[in-house]
Amino acid sequence: MARRAFLHVGTAKSGTSFLQDLWWQHRDALRDRGLLLPGRRRRDHFTAAALVKGMSAVVDDLGERDRDVWDRIVEETSAWPGDVLVSNEHFADSPAAAARAALADLGSAADEVHVLVTARDLGRVLPSAWQQRVKMGARMPYRKFLGSVRREDGDQKFWRYQDVPGILDVWSAGLPGERVHVVVVPAPGAPRDELWVRTASVLGLDVAGLDTAARRPNDSLGVVEAELLRRVNDAVPRDRRTLAYSRHVKGSFVPTALVGSAPRDSFAVPDNHVAWVEESAASVVATLRASPYDVVGDLDDLLPALAPDGRTPDQVSEAELMAAAGTVLERLGLPAASDLGAALDALAEHLLSAG
Repeated sequence: MARRAFLHVGTAKSGTSFLQDLWWQHRDALRDRGLLLPGRRRRDHFTAAALVKGMSAVVDDLGERDRDVWDRIVEETSAWPGDVLVSNEHFADSPAAAARAALADLGSAADEVHVLVTARDLGRVLPSAWQQRVKMGARMPYRKFLGSVRREDGDQKFWRYQDVPGILDVWSAGLPGERVHVVVVPAPGAPRDELWVRTASVLGLDVAGLDTAARRPNDSLGVVEAELLRRVNDAVPRDRRTLAYSRHVKGSFVPTALVGSAPRDSFAVPDNHVAWVEESAASVVATLRASPYDVVGDLDDLLPALAPDGRTPDQVSEAELMAAAGTVLERLGLPAASDLGAALDALAEHLLSAG
């Protein structure tokens, strides 16, 4: 039986990819230091989250062997004498009953169960979440996205992955407060490995000597690049938008052709959205200050420092989009376009044929 089982449930866009990359990169070294990442590969933790929460779009397509990934993770946990870590942000929006069942499963395999939530300020999460949607084929403009989040529209998934107090309520059921850990993503300007160090302290893990350099390219987009991709998505007919298209855009087109095609600038929160963003963040901080949870980091880092020199995608000029599109076309070995409309059509057709 494991000594402690840690379940990292999110939130999304809170440095999860950075942490997971490092955990899996150093999996053998971490095992030697007493921490097991169960499963055969990183994707097993995503599959486990899909199984736990009943993510039918994924579960229905699983092969026979993958349908018991969660059970195998629990079995590996039970057979390991040290600590265990399972991490995927898709656990975050699990129904309460599913969360209770998952915690019970881990409780049968470990002496202690701990839940870990990483949290980042809304001022950075909002544009990052919009970018993620655009990478998956979304056409919704940035301002409209912010409005839908503010109104909590019924089809808006944002808060299912970002309601930190709500996620903690679901995943802390039956656990003492000291076993529910909130790791705050540090404010801009902190050492790049600070989140890694903070999380390691929760895990009781010695990470001395482990390389924290990123091995995957940083595929975050600037304002111009993100708006260009959104317009390319808009040029794709609705009946031709497929999962293969989205996977190709996110997995290949963005990191190899789009990133770096325009000068990088910061996203701004429009003036008419500043008040509710700040109020929402302040409410989260107040709730966490009054909670029994173990908080690692400064809760004030969850109060957004909104970039005064940032821009919104609707402020990008046609000339900037055309320049970026020209760079992308050249990188792809495609002919130059006469105008922005032709460039968007050419990129859309290329992505459809490649996907």
